[in-house]
Amino acid sequence: MRQTVSIILILLVIALAICAVLALRSQRSIGRSVALMQFALIPPVIGNLLIILSGNETVANIGCYIYFLGMDLVMFSLLRFTFDYCAISWPSRKLQILVYCVLAFDVIQFLCNPFFGQAFDTEPVMVDGYPYYSLVPLAGQTFHRVVDYSIFFSVLIIFAVKTIRSSRINSEKYWVILLTMVFVSLFQTFFIFSRTPVDRSMIGYGLFGLLIFYFSLRYRPLRLLDRMLAGIASELPEALFFFDAGDRCIWANPPGVSLAGIEDDNYDHVPDRLKQLFGDIDREEEWSSQKSLGTGDTQKSYVVEKHLVTDDRGRKAGSFLSVRDNTAEQRTLQKEIHKATHDALTGVYNRSGYDLILSGIEMESTFIVLIDIDRFKSVNDTYGHETGDRVLRRVADTIRRQFRVEDYVCRLGGDEFVVFMVRADLSMTRLIQEKIDRINGELRRFAAEDRHRATDEYIPPISISAGIAHGSMAEDPAELFRNADLAMYESKRRGRSRYTFYPFDEEETLTDVR
Repeated sequence: MRQTVSIILILLVIALAICAVLALRSQRSIGRSVALMQFALIPPVIGNLLIILSGNETVANIGCYIYFLGMDLVMFSLLRFTFDYCAISWPSRKLQILVYCVLAFDVIQFLCNPFFGQAFDTEPVMVDGYPYYSLVPLAGQTFHRVVDYSIFFSVLIIFAVKTIRSSRINSEKYWVILLTMVFVSLFQTFFIFSRTPVDRSMIGYGLFGLLIFYFSLRYRPLRLLDRMLAGIASELPEALFFFDAGDRCIWANPPGVSLAGIEDDNYDHVPDRLKQLFGDIDREEEWSSQKSLGTGDTQKSYVVEKHLVTDDRGRKAGSFLSVRDNTAEQRTLQKEIHKATHDALTGVYNRSGYDLILSGIEMESTFIVLIDIDRFKSVNDTYGHETGDRVLRRVADTIRRQFRVEDYVCRLGGDEFVVFMVRADLSMTRLIQEKIDRINGELRRFAAEDRHRATDEYIPPISISAGIAHGSMAEDPAELFRNADLAMYESKRRGRSRYTFYPFDEEETLTDVR
């Protein structure tokens, strides 16, 4: 038995020393108090080891002194650890000084024992066939036990009060330490009253030190962590869905419950519901995508992200899906894009919008119609810029009405407009001619009707000239625009209020639609 206990104590000394070094290296504020606790436990364990291993009275007595003085150091470090861990302070400075003075007096009275013999003595007994010097407690030893037990049970009370007064999610960090100390006190009490010849009490204290190290620096209070994470997730505005390794939904926060229509904590239908809303969500990798639900003013936009959770071996332990409603952001973005790509005066695409459209058109199936308002400078000079602005708005509205919804109408600047007529082949030239004719016809009719309206609505008689080119006759978008520009200037050269298709015959007489 002595050999077994000795081996256990040697292992505890090594373990306590390692934990003390690790605690010193820890970045946590409690690290130094934990390290002091580990170092303080080493002397009494070594003293206990000397008592058990030695058959010599002098060595056994030295072990007793190391043991008892070490226990006073343990009580001092336990007090410091308790006040740091529980984040409390001494009720008064006087009480703190009193406690430390009592501990100091206990140290002194043990140091006086060789001269007065008031603390303890030893007597030889035979254990496992070898002499063993068992402790004979005297008055000083009784005082020592009263001091140490008073401090120890005071610490027990402090942890018990913190456990009771703390919220349920915070109490775990206190009751795990409390239970550890209860275990040590029961172990020590059993040894005292059992009168076992070999002192094994320091095994309990050594284990106590290791548990203090683990629970203070390594242990994560899982219930607290679970409650905190659940509380944080519940307060987040995005919908969160958590899945196990088999992709079964195990929990969702309130926005997720609302989005998936979860009732009575039944999560069985959640994967199918999410697939209906957002498509394939079972891909075995992390991903993010933008999804839209509904149309028109009721359309909702969502950012859907899947994240994998792995264990310490890199294996899939589960996953979670976040669904964030970014409808407002998308609408703001669309407004900003619209503002950046549309002309504020006419509402059609501006030069930036034109460049964007031009870079993405399919030239083989696109007509470009370049439109210029005839004699627009004279309108500004004669009627003023306000009337000129009304003319620009009227022309833009008329062009937009005559062309298809899928066609793009742009204002390049001044009085120059461009129409991209998409999904159009060369057989549609007659349709384009009719559209230009109707635009000029409407502009003449509007001018005639405006003569009888209020002054601020009046526009003078105007017309447009157009040049038209098809993408199949150009190598690139720049050449396509140049072809339409040449055709438009040909219309101007031949008298305005006309249209010209590229390529054009210089001898051809163009239709006059005035």
